[in-house]
Amino acid sequence: MRRGVLGAIAVVGALLVLELALRAAGYSAPQLYQLDPQLGWSLRATKQGWRISAGERGYAIINAAGFRDRDRSLDKPDPVYRIAVLGDDYSEAAPVALRDTWWWRLEAELQRCDFRPGKLIEVLNFGVAGYSTAQELVMLETRAMRYAPDLVLLQFAPSNVIDNSSALAPNKLRPFFYLDARGVARIDDSFTTAAEFQRGMQTRYRLAAEIADHTRAFQLVRQLARQTFIAPAHAEAPLSSGRLYEDAWRITEALIARMNDYARRNGAELRLVAVPARGASSADAEQRLAALGTKLNLPVMSLGSELRGADYRPSGAWTVEGHRAAAAALARRLCPAQPPAG
Repeated sequence: MRRGVLGAIAVVGALLVLELALRAAGYSAPQLYQLDPQLGWSLRATKQGWRISAGERGYAIINAAGFRDRDRSLDKPDPVYRIAVLGDDYSEAAPVALRDTWWWRLEAELQRCDFRPGKLIEVLNFGVAGYSTAQELVMLETRAMRYAPDLVLLQFAPSNVIDNSSALAPNKLRPFFYLDARGVARIDDSFTTAAEFQRGMQTRYRLAAEIADHTRAFQLVRQLARQTFIAPAHAEAPLSSGRLYEDAWRITEALIARMNDYARRNGAELRLVAVPARGASSADAEQRLAALGTKLNLPVMSLGSELRGADYRPSGAWTVEGHRAAAAALARRLCPAQPPAG
């Protein structure tokens, strides 16, 4: 009995020493994502700390509104021209520092080239890792448009097509859309009734996450367990044929059309930023997006010829140089042509 008590005291003492050491070293790795009944999942507001994404370590800072960005005011002051970025892993950009992300760099690039004379440029990031076009549409309609953007940049990757299909997407705990008899996109948010989602929304699980936020030793164990037991993600060429894939494209095109219409009705312009997949041909996706852009009078800015293999990490994410190249390429597309000198 006494030996057991002494053993327990020793374990508690060791954990306390580890906790104090981790705090002294500045280590913090809170849970950054939460279940969301509208979006499937979202970032947790005001959280910051180290995380490992696809085997790569980076420091995340989530603002008070729950986005990976600096804090922004909801009201748009004059003379600000606002750009809202919707996207997935390429826009949340987990492995790189905030100031190295393509959208942060784009703000400075556009200010430098006098993109909108007399205006201050703000680029707001609403990108969340793993998001589909469907989730980005919900994000635009429920949250991003509240910031009154003048321009919306929809970052699009070929894998988004798969994630827009309830039949093909690996992760089902998210909203999907289906096409009715008239081809109109209708939302299906039945994921909120799934047992796994309901369980994760229980108060005890949410309370456990809050408690874990203040326990560095637990955070370290959780992070090590994820590295050990969860296989790293690898960029693979997405499915590119078959009836389900064609259905997924039809849904994707309807979602982009709805997003384009919604943006215009709210006084904003939509532009598509097409991101090529690492190590895979994106020609089919680029051709389809170009045709859709012509049909909708929607500008499509493809980065297919701007990024090299060296701009990608092994996980498929962009390196710092990749983000720099993407920002420079987009600035060239967006900035007005400079008159020749002399």
